[in-house]
Amino acid sequence: MKRHVFAVIGVSLLCPLPVVAQNDAGQAAAIEEIVVTARKREEGLLDTPLSVSALTASDLGRMQVDDLGDLSGIVPNLAFHMGDAANAVVYVRGVGQRDSLSFADPGVGVYLDDVYLGRAQGAFLDVIDVDRIEVLRGPQGTLYGRNTIGGAIKYVSAPPSATPLVNVAAGLGNYSERRVRAVLSGPLGEGNLLGRMSLAWGSHEGYTENVHPGAASIDGDRDSLAWRAQLSYSPSAAWAVNLAVDRSENEPARSVTPARVTAGPTLVAATATHPAAADPFSIEADFNDVERLVVQGVSLVVRRSVTPNMELKSITAYREVEHETHIDLDGTGYPIFGVLVDQDQDQFSQELQLAFAAGDALTGLIGAYWFSENDITPDGISNSEPIDFAGGAGFFLPYNTVSENDQRIEATALFGEVSWFAGERVELTAGLRYNDEIRRLKRKACQAFSPQPLDIDACTPELGSLNPFALRLNLEDRFDALTPKLGIAYTTNSAGMLYLNWARGFKSGGFDGRIGYNGASSADAVGTQSAPYDPEFADTFELGWKVGADDGSWRFSAAAFFNDYTDLQLSSFSATPGGGFATVFTNAGKAEMLGLELEAVARPMPNLLVSASLGFLDASYKEFIDASQRDVADERTPIHAPDMTGSLAAQYALPVGFGQVRFAWDMTWRSDYFVEVNNHPSLEQSGHALHNVAVSLEDDDERWALSLGVKNLTDETYITHGFDLTAFPGVGLAYHGAPRTYRVMANYRFN
Repeated sequence: MKRHVFAVIGVSLLCPLPVVAQNDAGQAAAIEEIVVTARKREEGLLDTPLSVSALTASDLGRMQVDDLGDLSGIVPNLAFHMGDAANAVVYVRGVGQRDSLSFADPGVGVYLDDVYLGRAQGAFLDVIDVDRIEVLRGPQGTLYGRNTIGGAIKYVSAPPSATPLVNVAAGLGNYSERRVRAVLSGPLGEGNLLGRMSLAWGSHEGYTENVHPGAASIDGDRDSLAWRAQLSYSPSAAWAVNLAVDRSENEPARSVTPARVTAGPTLVAATATHPAAADPFSIEADFNDVERLVVQGVSLVVRRSVTPNMELKSITAYREVEHETHIDLDGTGYPIFGVLVDQDQDQFSQELQLAFAAGDALTGLIGAYWFSENDITPDGISNSEPIDFAGGAGFFLPYNTVSENDQRIEATALFGEVSWFAGERVELTAGLRYNDEIRRLKRKACQAFSPQPLDIDACTPELGSLNPFALRLNLEDRFDALTPKLGIAYTTNSAGMLYLNWARGFKSGGFDGRIGYNGASSADAVGTQSAPYDPEFADTFELGWKVGADDGSWRFSAAAFFNDYTDLQLSSFSATPGGGFATVFTNAGKAEMLGLELEAVARPMPNLLVSASLGFLDASYKEFIDASQRDVADERTPIHAPDMTGSLAAQYALPVGFGQVRFAWDMTWRSDYFVEVNNHPSLEQSGHALHNVAVSLEDDDERWALSLGVKNLTDETYITHGFDLTAFPGVGLAYHGAPRTYRVMANYRFN
């Protein structure tokens, strides 16, 4: 694989520049110019010496991007999907985190208007009234800090407008889909006060049928309402203040149930011979009756120009997440392995930035960051069906657990990055961040051979407890690190910009939030499980090239990278020696990622826009000591790390008498990948392509539009997420992407 990567690098560096058609006036048709803030200052996409993808509102619209998950495949080496507990599962270049419980931090940071979203729940954002989305690939440890070891995704909302705007849209689709969206923006009064209000409501009945007798026939439906309000005030040229408040709520009738991809559960007599599900969109579920996610927050951003070359910026934010769910993780209608979660999280963050410049030779930014999080998550396993705890010896008993994690995090950081321009062509960059994080975990848990729900405080079930300690823990530890960055960029007259970067990423250590599920029958066993897991570190070397036409008719970028990744925090499931349920959250040791990313966009004729991307990735473990103290590096492949990802999209505008008809098509492709750490064969997804098509009719002034869009045109079936529970209770489960969907939309703009 490495030889193929370097061969493609060589070909790409020698490839001829695109030939672009001209319009009737002899001028090449320009593509949309994009300004990004990947380095926390405004600069053109081609002028940013980083591996960053940027999609504007028009890009997102023509590719039918409804949520951040739709970016998978469009952006090279990016995997993004919804997990089992409304959590965003994000991987960039094979680096991320799949665990849904709050003790496991994400490996890719998601930012809403420069505010870091601390939990995976609430980070799977719908794309509503957006200005652009930026995807920064590779460690962003200097300017962004905690939990950006794989990269960062920046969601940038459309700002309040200086002219009045009213935009409304409504649509209908299959699976009883209904959606309404509205935007109201403009000046408020005679002063420099602007406002913007965005509203979105959507529902559908779910893509999966529940065939369990007596249960509701729907599964995984949606009923969501989201809104965002902004006020922008500029009392003078030196001051700018922006206040934003947002809230989203999804409260469907049912949670999403995964389908069986193996027989079983084999450790339960009633289901031992159940075959794998023949249809992934036909399931049996008895524990899917609760699903509610509420996310809300407020942020205040204040800018103050001190001098023409110095600006202060303050970002203050508070956010809350409430999530409650019941998940059926046995894949049958029997009460075997129902998981309940009830999460209540809040966070407060404060960031201060000082941006400065010294003429044309020096520019930089220094800052300080503080983040405080409180998260209380009760969870447990509900079961009243006897399970074989002795591997076939006939020792069948029901099994229930209940636990509560009370987690507190205090994170602080000091950071700075400076760029020195040595003449007109060379830019030297140096950055450093100091991260300090204190983590506290109070955990109590109870497990029992009992068909009855447990009282976490009493922990006195009738048949006795599997954990006689009635587990009570109060743990604390501190983690700190320096994350540096060095870079050099060289800009030529005609061949664009070449850059070389080295950056280090850091993700804090912590405590396993499932302590006690692993046969902790002694104080020594509890003590061993209570030891903190180590932080993650990643050192990435990246060589990049960016070039574009002087007339803006095309642009092209390429990046080759090598990632040295240590102490990976991996989550999986197993069984205890005695046959009970066991969780495995461990530092895997070492991995390496080598790859290449290519992106291009061009307008070969005035009415045609094409874009393409290609990602190559060779990801492998170099050391992986599993729970049995065996090195399985040669037997496992990192998850969500396909060897190849790619996309191709085209849009053609056909003029008609009163406006134009737009035809759009896009395709994404991914090669084979695994979705869980054990690499169970039934949870390997083979290579597949997804096609979307759309046609729209709009007037010349773009005041109204009618559109028909189809996603997953060929009705491809593919796995996005899964669980290897074959050790206990004896079943493999998979979540699948949406089947073919279609939607008719009408949009009207008043202004």
